[in-house]
Amino acid sequence: MKGLIAGVAAALLAGPLLLSAPVIAAEEETPEVLAPGEGREETFYYCIACHNTALIRRSGFTRQQWDELMDWMTEKHGMNPLEGELRETIVNYLAEAYPPRRQRPPAFTNPFARD
Repeated sequence: MKGLIAGVAAALLAGPLLLSAPVIAAEEETPEVLAPGEGREETFYYCIACHNTALIRRSGFTRQQWDELMDWMTEKHGMNPLEGELRETIVNYLAEAYPPRRQRPPAFTNPFARD
């Protein structure tokens, strides 16, 4: 019990110190952080409502996978449904600007090794 009380007391005493710590703001993102292409601004403003652009920029999917991802985000994460021309614009942009990455060749295998 003494340990619990000491921990709570330490947290209460440290509270003002934590509140006075400087806050480092993340750099504000702009559409230009995404690859150029038709649909960049629409994609930027629709997507940053839920996450930053790093998630987009490090992804690479086929058009079908990007399209399916829109449904998954709606179903699993409560994204507003993306439909019609806006959906087509965004999915087309993502498929062109962030396609699947080239796969690495398989690791070297010794042709003389037995299985």
